[in-house]
Amino acid sequence: MADIELKGVDQILDKLNQMGANITRLENKALKNAAEPVLEDAKVTNAFNDRIGRLRKGLKISSVKKKEGVKYILVGVDKSDNSKIFYGKFLEFGTSKISARPFLQPAYEKNKEEIQKTIAETLKEGLK
Repeated sequence: MADIELKGVDQILDKLNQMGANITRLENKALKNAAEPVLEDAKVTNAFNDRIGRLRKGLKISSVKKKEGVKYILVGVDKSDNSKIFYGKFLEFGTSKISARPFLQPAYEKNKEEIQKTIAETLKEGLK
């Protein structure tokens, strides 16, 4: 997954830190809201022929995670469904036998600007 750098939100983050406990919920909401368009675009791709719809149904937004002080969220196959739709990674990245037919990376690329706007708007709304 690619990194996103938000510029100009330092003041918002400072205010969030001053506000206390509700901030965690607001940050998590902003991340979840921003992930929705990526999930929806990944589900409507023509990259896979999934007559049963198992892969589309298995695409999920993860819970908010934190690593080295940085919060993040993942869009992709839920680990609990992984045994049934393990082939999603082969479509995304390809194998020695089939070429890649990515559906997650293009969905992310298409929505990069929207992700940044959604995070900023959600944080602004929560601070009012």
